[in-house]
Amino acid sequence: MKSPYLIALTVTLVSMMELLDVTIVNVAIPSLMGTYGASVDEISWVSTGYVVANVVILPVSGWLSAWFGRRTYYLVSTAVFVLASVGCAFSAELWQLVAFRVLQGLAGGGLLGISQAIIYDVFPKEKVSSGMALYGVGVMMGPTLGPTVGGYLIDTLSWHWIFLINLPIGAAALLLCWLCIGDSANESKPSSVDYSGFCLLALGVGSLQILLERGEHWDWMESNWTVACLLLSSFSLVGFFWWERRATNPIVNVALFQNREFLMGCICAFCVGFGLYSTLFMVPLFLQTLLAQSAYQSGLVIFPGAVASAISTLVIGKLSQENKIDERVFVTLGIVMYCYAMFLHTQFTLDSNPDTLYWPLVIRGLGLGMIFVPLTNLAMRRLPLTLISGASGVLNLMRQLGGSVGIAIAATLLTRFSWERYRLLSEHVTESSLVASGWGGVESNPLFLSLNLASHQQALALMPYLQAREQAQMLAFSMLFGTLGAVMAIGIPMVLMMRRSTLSR
Repeated sequence: MKSPYLIALTVTLVSMMELLDVTIVNVAIPSLMGTYGASVDEISWVSTGYVVANVVILPVSGWLSAWFGRRTYYLVSTAVFVLASVGCAFSAELWQLVAFRVLQGLAGGGLLGISQAIIYDVFPKEKVSSGMALYGVGVMMGPTLGPTVGGYLIDTLSWHWIFLINLPIGAAALLLCWLCIGDSANESKPSSVDYSGFCLLALGVGSLQILLERGEHWDWMESNWTVACLLLSSFSLVGFFWWERRATNPIVNVALFQNREFLMGCICAFCVGFGLYSTLFMVPLFLQTLLAQSAYQSGLVIFPGAVASAISTLVIGKLSQENKIDERVFVTLGIVMYCYAMFLHTQFTLDSNPDTLYWPLVIRGLGLGMIFVPLTNLAMRRLPLTLISGASGVLNLMRQLGGSVGIAIAATLLTRFSWERYRLLSEHVTESSLVASGWGGVESNPLFLSLNLASHQQALALMPYLQAREQAQMLAFSMLFGTLGAVMAIGIPMVLMMRRSTLSR
């Protein structure tokens, strides 16, 4: 019999590879624009296509695993993911790159959805927290390492290597999958295919994800595209839930949401995704736009927080396994630590040294690491093993959607906060404020040099307004970090409404 820990290591490696690709492409956008001669609007589909495909397949991954057999589905998904990565690296046209990214997302979503179910299957119930802790390290570190790894590969090699790095990782993962992953005794092949349910779900979740990814660019409700996506998503999802309650073999068992712990767990997972992915998006943006850090440098600033998250996940997994402390305490404390870290983020200034940012990011990482394993246990331990695969896919979907909503809202609020603060500050800009704020010696100022204006007088007139814009952006980031902490706090009452998890099913 294969060691459960070796199986956990296998699915962790696979999931980490998949989640790495969620964020690793973000730092390559300028390079990709240059290679394909594409606009920002066009190149954004490289990321959008992957995430949309990911969220479409996540909730049905349990059904697909039962239909094809877990071993076959997991092996094929891993192989397709690696082959699609190679296709991305050697795409001659932009449409080819987008197509291979969509294929990556379809294969990767299945991997993420089934990995948790495999751990619940192979570990004894009293040790499942240890397996989930190992898996949680991959889930928390994968997207965090994306900007660091991507920045290093682009700086030292080329953008092609952000995809080719999946070759050695994928080869090792495929070998381990072949040796370790087997079919599940708790799954039985459905007698029919729920085509209507799948189409409604794909339309609903897919159009919602496109709305979240593109809404800011479309100026939200000012665009007909936004309205169309919103209507399509709303009608499709309502139709999906109506249909699934009546289907003989539903592609997603909506009865899962009748379980209070699972429902509250999904809401908390949404909040965790909101907090995790929005900060992964906003902190590098802050470092690069206001502190002049490169993508790789900003990744190094974030890295200690990722390590703290990994350590926290392993420690809490061990404590959860002992079942001596109510796991709701861990989740609540993790949320409180995240909120405190966001408070520390609001204290960042334009004079902040990257070295001084480590501790707030470490506290944030420790808090997030305390949440993952206990929250998963609280949400799924009372479910029968036959529902675990489907529940895992839905729980991962909620975390992913939370991240998409978080990024969309954060980007919109940052723009709005920046303009509001700038209007207030610019009303008080005077020429004397330049000297008072320490901007004397304007000829040597980097902003003056970048302006390339015709005269010193023009630069002198504009510099206070540029300083006001910079200060407005800093204030906007502070307000945004505080907002993210407030949203995460919504998870606390959800946790308190859950019953303590038990080792019995």
